Amino acid sequence: MCTKMTEFNEIQDLWNLQNQSQLNLDSADLIAKSEKNTKILRRNHYGTLAIISVTTLILVYYFFWVNAHHMNGLTLGLSIMIVMLISRIVLELNSAQKLKAIHPDLTVLEYTGKVKTFYQWRKKIHFIFTPIIYISYFIGFTLLLPSFKASFSAGFYLYCLISGYGFFFVFGYFLIQQIKKEMQILEILNRVK
Repeated sequence: MCTKMTEFNEIQDLWNLQNQSQLNLDSADLIAKSEKNTKILRRNHYGTLAIISVTTLILVYYFFWVNAHHMNGLTLGLSIMIVMLISRIVLELNSAQKLKAIHPDLTVLEYTGKVKTFYQWRKKIHFIFTPIIYISYFIGFTLLLPSFKASFSAGFYLYCLISGYGFFFVFGYFLIQQIKKEMQILEILNRVK
């Protein structure tokens, strides 16, 4: 009984220390943390933009390299993939601009409100636009497969099939993890009154 009471007191002391340390944060610390988080988020946006832009350039190059401008499954598949990636680029550029407009030197309430609005925008992107883009891109890739099968050796076609669909599932997993992180941030922000 005495041991349990001692453990409880130790836990209570740790809890009290945690609350005191959070209360001792001054505005400079809050601004520094918000600037750090904003830089990380901005870096993630630009990284995403870079990856999507490079992929788009590769697809456009491939489109013209294989003379895909003749209307067929290859044209349709590549066109869908390119349009979806360009759509995602536009959304990410828009998000980057919205993020850039949030200045960490605002009052805590103003800053929190703007960040909350930003993450509500990101929620719309993640739950409306991302599934449409992801599924359309998947369909575009699937439309390429008959052309790949006719043009490539069986081994290379199998490689394209496995790596292409494998990429979708691995990328999908990381995308879901990123969405969960952003939604957790929005959940925390929604608790702030």
